[in-house]
Amino acid sequence: MLYEKKISSFPKVMSELNTLDLDAGVRSTGKFSSRKCFVFVTRSLNGYTVALYSMKSVKKESLPDKRLLVKEFTLLPELEKFLSGVIAKPVKAIAY
Repeated sequence: MLYEKKISSFPKVMSELNTLDLDAGVRSTGKFSSRKCFVFVTRSLNGYTVALYSMKSVKKESLPDKRLLVKEFTLLPELEKFLSGVIAKPVKAIAY
């Protein structure tokens, strides 16, 4: 069974990340180094991992392309500070 939950605000993204299971994640769009990107956040035993991928368009659909950055965070406030500068506004994220 596939579970996805739409998230429409940054505080709700952070709330979802705070209660994230180890096999779950949050994805969104954003901007990094002046490039539109996909933002993937997952949780591990050591904290959180953020992976940013550039976007490419294929038949009017945006798909992940090249990896721009992978960064690990042990504390939620550090992750929040980083994501606040990356995630696009208005927020359109999905928890999975």
